[in-house]
Amino acid sequence: MRHHRGQSQAEQAQLPEDDPQKLFTEACLHGLKAKLCDDVDALDSYLPPQVAAMARKVAEALEVPEMAAT
Repeated sequence: MRHHRGQSQAEQAQLPEDDPQKLFTEACLHGLKAKLCDDVDALDSYLPPQVAAMARKVAEALEVPEMAAT
C-alpha cells in the first residue's frame, strides 16, 4: 500500500503543469530540440497546449536575425 501511494505521488510530481519551473524547463528543452531539428510545427502533436505554446516561443527566440546587406 505504501509503495503504491509513493509511486502515485512520484508520478504526480512529474507533471510540469503543477510546477512552473518544470513547465518552463520542459518548454525550453522541447523548443530547443524542435529548433535544432527544424520541426517546430510538430510541437502541437505531442505536447499539451500550454507547453507547446511556450516551446514555440523558445524556438522563436532562438532564431538568429539575418544581417542586413550593406
